[in-house]
Amino acid sequence: MKGKKFLKMFTVCALSAAFLCGCARGGNGGDGGTTDLKYDTRGLTPQEYSVANLVATDDYGRTVEVRDPTNAEKKYVGVFYFLWLGSQSMTGIYDVNKLEQLGDDSPLYDTNDQTGQSPTGQFHFASEPLYGYYSMRDPWVITRHVELLTMANIDYIMFDCTNTLIYEDVVELILETLQKYADQGWNVPKVSFYTNSSSADTVRRIYNAFYVSGQYDNLWFRFEGDTRPVIVGISSANIGSTDQSLSSGAATVLPTGDPLYSYYNFYESQWPSSSKVDDNKGFPWMQWGSPAPHQNGNASVSVAQHSESSVFFSDQLPNSSRGYNGSTVEEDWRQGANFNWQWEQAFAYDKAGMVKNVFVTGWNEWTAIKSVTGQPGGGNSTSGYTGKDIWFVDDYNAEYSRDIEMGTEYGDGFYIQLAANTRNLKMGESTKYKMVTKTIDIQNLDDWKNILLEYADFSGDAMARDGENAANVAHTYVDNSNRNDIVSIKVVHDSEYVYFRVDTKDPITAYNGTDTNWMNLLIGAGDTTQSFAGFNYIINRKPGENGTTSIEKCTQSGFNWTDAGTAETYVSGNMIVYKIPLSALGLSGDNVSLSFKVCDNVQKQDDILDYYITGDSAPIGRFGYAYGM
Repeated sequence: MKGKKFLKMFTVCALSAAFLCGCARGGNGGDGGTTDLKYDTRGLTPQEYSVANLVATDDYGRTVEVRDPTNAEKKYVGVFYFLWLGSQSMTGIYDVNKLEQLGDDSPLYDTNDQTGQSPTGQFHFASEPLYGYYSMRDPWVITRHVELLTMANIDYIMFDCTNTLIYEDVVELILETLQKYADQGWNVPKVSFYTNSSSADTVRRIYNAFYVSGQYDNLWFRFEGDTRPVIVGISSANIGSTDQSLSSGAATVLPTGDPLYSYYNFYESQWPSSSKVDDNKGFPWMQWGSPAPHQNGNASVSVAQHSESSVFFSDQLPNSSRGYNGSTVEEDWRQGANFNWQWEQAFAYDKAGMVKNVFVTGWNEWTAIKSVTGQPGGGNSTSGYTGKDIWFVDDYNAEYSRDIEMGTEYGDGFYIQLAANTRNLKMGESTKYKMVTKTIDIQNLDDWKNILLEYADFSGDAMARDGENAANVAHTYVDNSNRNDIVSIKVVHDSEYVYFRVDTKDPITAYNGTDTNWMNLLIGAGDTTQSFAGFNYIINRKPGENGTTSIEKCTQSGFNWTDAGTAETYVSGNMIVYKIPLSALGLSGDNVSLSFKVCDNVQKQDDILDYYITGDSAPIGRFGYAYGM
């Protein structure tokens, strides 16, 4: 947390008007509360309520705060999503960021490397993803992606099919996963495709492979008020905004008279360096410099971008750094100055009423081919700041790349930026609602029947992993830390206690007498200057006898805990209930404001990034849920 104070919590309550007839979801039951506040009548589902009430503070003090999904003009945020990892015929795993650390004699700079550490013509990772050098055929990874992007409130993912490949098996896996969680009630991202090379042919293959059956019609991305699925490509209406030749034949240009053109809401591929900006139907995936929106309301925001003077990220030009702030490069590029600057420009245009859709580049590109001087597109001189005869186009190292997905070199800061800015664009200011109170007998589960304040978690995300890597080596990534799959949490308080009921998919495993990571509850309350990722209390690291358990308080920043009292727990089947004295949290009955997360079997408890990976956490990763008056 680096001494940053956790964000002030906002009052939350989801009591719908329907609660008055006993049938609401996402609300709270009981009587009482502050008389000058109103009950929440939005009628949000537990899934909607959970996303609205996410909170977090990253390592740089930037916050994700409670927002209102019902109080805003309709806006869209999508991310460029890449399908190719595991389909690139990689002979091994090659990491530019690690190869650079070997110095001037690194095989990275050798145009004819014989060591096997950095072969020419092979895809290289810019740096290591948090989930490893994975394959997109790994269901565990796809499930994590769907959960992360759903919680970030992303409207759509746009598959990169710009080089004609459509990766049918990967797309099918993603669609199956999206459908699974849509069926659970989650507003998962919808799907679209971005085509460019041989666009007409690629669009036809995409239609025949995925659209013609109608199986996933509910997952196609559509702008509100238009029944046609969105796709991006090159049609005969293109004014030359693409980098492709419009006279290159039927495989490239789809005639506007073609039935497929009418089937889709067809947007035109907009190349960043083209002087011909298609303000009517152009869909930019990246722009040089400031992300000015088109007149159709589409704007690009990128983590990093090419320069007009070079399309090679390996040139390492200042305005291609993640740390670029619009004029210079900040010392700590991990803070994402470029991403922040791009969002600032988008918000300025949004304030002027010019933005309806922000397309973000990108989520998980990760790789680029190592090429040498003299090869096609490489020119005849050494490549920029490498000072060697090698070059990379769309990625280079950790700093000169454009992945939002969490990485071992830069953590989750770019993801938190995405989530915070997306919420601020799409959602309205939060409102304090009247909270109600109830005393719970924790051994009487019937007491929870009218407690409707509910937070949901993905069911099935706590899954075992047995995945190949991007070089198709089976069983590279194996993890069996999934134990208790958390699916929902209810919360209520009275004048003395706050109560949590946690439901899991299957019966909760018995405490083994030694684990400190069994069904923990992390809470942020009061002054969280001294905290672990914003949480300054942890419950149940040391379960005792007869239903008693530990309350510990963080005494210095990081995972450092001191005894702070006792709580009560009760386990029955797939439910665990916690009864925690408000006084132990420094709270009183008329001042209950806190964040929380429930987690089980996290393997590296002192590393907030591991809460994205092992066991199960509700909510995922760094996030907490807000509850309070």
